[in-house]
Amino acid sequence: MFCSGGWIAAISFFGTNVGSAVVMLIPTVLFTAMSVFSFVALSMVHKFYRGSGGSLSKAQEEWTTGAWKNPHVQQGVQNVAVGAAQGAMMQHETQYSATPNYNYPNDM
Repeated sequence: MFCSGGWIAAISFFGTNVGSAVVMLIPTVLFTAMSVFSFVALSMVHKFYRGSGGSLSKAQEEWTTGAWKNPHVQQGVQNVAVGAAQGAMMQHETQYSATPNYNYPNDM
């Protein structure tokens, strides 16, 4: 359905300009082939996942219990949190300095 616009445009151009139609037909064919390959790959992954007894609730449970036990994930989350806190403190210090800075026009 989503690649029908490319096919319709390419076929309709054969009546107007054959060279342009051929140039338009190349990406249309490649896009359609990529869509078919993507559908086949997703179907295979779905079949493999369902064959192993997987479900959405099982995937959610694995994510909530398994991901945080990984030491690399824990270290990454800790680094992000420390970096965010340091960035917030630096912004706070530059935003509110001890010395006031007033920008007045010179022609007062």
